[in-house]
Amino acid sequence: MAALTSSAKTAMRLFTQDPAKNSQRRGIFVVTFRSPQARAAGGFLLLDMALALTILLLLFAIVWPTFGGGTTSLQESATALDVATLLRGDRTSAGRTGVPTTTRIDLDRRRLTASTGRHVEIPADMTLEVTTGSACMTSARQFAIVFSPDGTSCGGMVVLKKGGLAYAVRFNWLSGMIDVVHASKT
Repeated sequence: MAALTSSAKTAMRLFTQDPAKNSQRRGIFVVTFRSPQARAAGGFLLLDMALALTILLLLFAIVWPTFGGGTTSLQESATALDVATLLRGDRTSAGRTGVPTTTRIDLDRRRLTASTGRHVEIPADMTLEVTTGSACMTSARQFAIVFSPDGTSCGGMVVLKKGGLAYAVRFNWLSGMIDVVHASKT
């Protein structure tokens, strides 16, 4: 018993003093005896685990941006709703002020800009297409959607595509009404 620690001796004394009391105890006591060499080796296990975890976290931090950097379907639908909100804002502003407003679409910069200066950036991994009349075209890759105070516009649609998903933001030429539809990619 000379090799036992004081806490192990106390635990052994509790169990050997009165066997009747030991059966009434609710807790389970486990006493383990380890050599000094085994105790020192246990510290290396913790250090090894910490090192392995650090390496895994570093690899995850390097690999995650490569695979997780794309636009999700939720972000794609949110972008389509942002485009619709931008167009609705210019349509509402034209009706409220009585002055025509213009929403500019630049396909090269992948940006829609409202008359107030607010803009919506289209993510690089999404396809941006604009279908409208020649009255709204300022150049081959730039468009100006003009909303009149009576609600009319040149009409057309802005299509956002990625993978198998496509959203079309349509603006009516007669009423200027704007809606977002989930379109099948063709």
